[in-house]
Amino acid sequence: MTIVLRSFLRSLFRRRSLTLSQLAGVACGVAAVVGMLLASDTALTGFRKAVRFLQGSSTHALNLPVGPMPESVLTELMANPGVTAFAPVLDRQLGLSDGSSVRVLGLDPFLDHAVRPDLIFSTEPGDREESVVLDLLLEKNTAILESRLAQSLGAGPGTPLVTGNGVLKVLGTFTHPVGEPIILMDIAHAQEFFGAAGKIDRVDLILEDPPAFAASWSSRGYQVASQGERQAVFEEMLRAFRMNLEAMSLLALMVGVFLVYNTSMFSVISRRRSVGVLRSLGATRLEIVAAVTAEISLLGALGGAAGGLLGFALAHFLTGIVGDTINRLYFFLRPLPPQWSWSIPLSGAGLGLLASLLGGAFSLFRLSVEDPVKALTGRVPQVSQDRTAWWTAAAGLVLTAASVLVLAGSDSITTGYIGAFGVILGLSFMCGVLLIVSSPAWKMLLRTFAGPIGPIAAGNVRRSLGRTAVAVAAFGIALSLLVGLGSMIGSFRRTLIWWMEGQIRADYYIQAPTGGQIPLELYPELARLPGVGGVDPYQNFTVSYRDTIIHVVALDPDVLYRFARFAWYRGDDLAWKDVKAGGAIVSESFYRRFGLGPGGEVTLTGKAGERSFAISAIFYDYTTEHGLVMMSRESFLELFGDPAIDTLAVFLEPEGNRPAGTGERVRDLARGAGMIVADRTGFEEKILGIFDATFTITHSMRAIAVIVAFFGITGALLTLFMERRKEFGIYRALGLTGREVALMTLLEGLGMGLAGFILSAVAGTAITFILIRVINVQSFNWTIFYYFDAVPYLTAAVIALSASAGAAVFPMIRVVRTYPQLQIREE
Repeated sequence: MTIVLRSFLRSLFRRRSLTLSQLAGVACGVAAVVGMLLASDTALTGFRKAVRFLQGSSTHALNLPVGPMPESVLTELMANPGVTAFAPVLDRQLGLSDGSSVRVLGLDPFLDHAVRPDLIFSTEPGDREESVVLDLLLEKNTAILESRLAQSLGAGPGTPLVTGNGVLKVLGTFTHPVGEPIILMDIAHAQEFFGAAGKIDRVDLILEDPPAFAASWSSRGYQVASQGERQAVFEEMLRAFRMNLEAMSLLALMVGVFLVYNTSMFSVISRRRSVGVLRSLGATRLEIVAAVTAEISLLGALGGAAGGLLGFALAHFLTGIVGDTINRLYFFLRPLPPQWSWSIPLSGAGLGLLASLLGGAFSLFRLSVEDPVKALTGRVPQVSQDRTAWWTAAAGLVLTAASVLVLAGSDSITTGYIGAFGVILGLSFMCGVLLIVSSPAWKMLLRTFAGPIGPIAAGNVRRSLGRTAVAVAAFGIALSLLVGLGSMIGSFRRTLIWWMEGQIRADYYIQAPTGGQIPLELYPELARLPGVGGVDPYQNFTVSYRDTIIHVVALDPDVLYRFARFAWYRGDDLAWKDVKAGGAIVSESFYRRFGLGPGGEVTLTGKAGERSFAISAIFYDYTTEHGLVMMSRESFLELFGDPAIDTLAVFLEPEGNRPAGTGERVRDLARGAGMIVADRTGFEEKILGIFDATFTITHSMRAIAVIVAFFGITGALLTLFMERRKEFGIYRALGLTGREVALMTLLEGLGMGLAGFILSAVAGTAITFILIRVINVQSFNWTIFYYFDAVPYLTAAVIALSASAGAAVFPMIRVVRTYPQLQIREE
């Protein structure tokens, strides 16, 4: 190890507070990326494990496109020589006494043993496996619980479990590899428990000749899908969600790279005088660059490793949020916390090292070509910084323009995000010019409020563009995420409210408890009540269409034509007449996904075979991004044959045209049948509650980005402090008090914070329109209308000023505590 390298590394221990600050900056930047990527990967890996565990060794699944199928198909499967093994499944949701829901699988233990030997026979030690399975077969209303579910409910062998369908006796527990809460029942008892006598939801198969089997059953209206195809369909549902998580991680990484650049610049600036001395004493450029590179690499690797540990802790928090979001939007998933691995801190160290080398490349280059005499002065000529700022802004303008062109021609999520990143990066390149242009106004403002100290503080920020512009860029990008995502969420919420005002217009919405069904006789009973103008029997099923999932909805077009006010993307209310005549209307998301609109046809396969529906209109919809087809209940029954009803929407006549107490009679009749009744306001609040909870992960990422950028401002102020220690000493020697110099430092931080806010307002507005007009359309296939909301901008302003003031605290303390003679002793 050379003398130069040893001198550099020893100084890390002598300046412990500054070294820890640098490490914290790198660690926070890496933690944001590691935490998000690890959380999303854990959730998606848990989903794949859960699917594989329940599939067992089955190769295919047999089911009807919509609804359950008769269990008589099992007799045919027994006689089919191409079926090696089969296992019928009743797959339902069950409501618990605490308001939550859980998945229930009704299985045949004997048939299922050949397909899923690790499921029903994997009871916990001590549960006497054979006895538990025998009791499951012989006793009604008995069940085996997944072990974590049993622990959370405080249920053990012999414990009664109160549910919305009745009381279940817990016989034992079993282990699920990812902890998905599942209840197992004997299929015959489950059919009775759920009122589904003679019905099964699917049959899992092990086939010898899949093509021949599929051909014979598909002609009868059944679906035969390989387990790989089924998993691919579910993963396709998560595609846009997964890409948005990865994009947020990359945004955090972008902020982190700016932060690491600022940290590496700090290392170079703090070493400038030492480098000048060593060069004057004979040290070569290579030795200096190698020593600084070693220091930056060490800080990057150690900070990255620490960031990996922080990211692992952060992932524990984010994994639950990601899982909850998937639950609300797609299907049930309860991912286990991420598992510890030494690869996590190693990956963090590698990421920190790479980011440090990338961020420090420019600083190292400047240091390698710098003259020793200039290095001893500790300053870079102002004209050079100005020229660099203008050239950088020009490059940023070119990058922004090119990115806008990419966005204009974007036809995929990937190119949309590439264009978005380009716009954000291009705007960040203009920070130096922003500081130059705003400097005169900032000087005048500070002179008014702070006297002579104000212009000096403004000039310091202006003269140190190499450090301040980068810090402002990092801070501005972080705040722009807050502004952009906040404005997008606000616009989306306002759009959703506008949509609900037209489409959610029923006076009451009646639904069955989780695991229950709406009695079919309730529909005509409600429709016959005096004062009830109409009842819409809403039914929503997912079906396979062109190798993906879409939703098919059955409804009463006459009722909706009279009472609803749909928002039409193309078409008008006359489309309901076409629906009544056997046509269909489709959602905007279906149109964008498949390119089918008015004048086209959608062909669906049901129990009665294939049928084509003429599309008469396109409507705005925000219930699913996978596409939705609406048809009359009569058409639905002809094609799919399932009379089940999900929701009864009850529309009352105007107050003057209905008897008093009509609403009370509707509620009493529905509750008497054991149904859940919500009025329009309650139904809308439920939808908005789901919407707000869905964006929890977005709020978390915004907070993380702001924390990361906070260290960027702190690092920049520390860099300025280290660079200008002699200058502070001169100020003190000329009569300024420590508090006045500290005030100068505070004003510099506030100036940088204000510049960061200006950048965030411009970049945030750009991000808002990119998210609304490009990313959301390509990710979720729906239109969001822009609504201006001042709250995100005001929040960004408050955070910018408070965070920049907080970041100035440590440099202010150093200024006050350092004696002027120590600051200028080299003179």
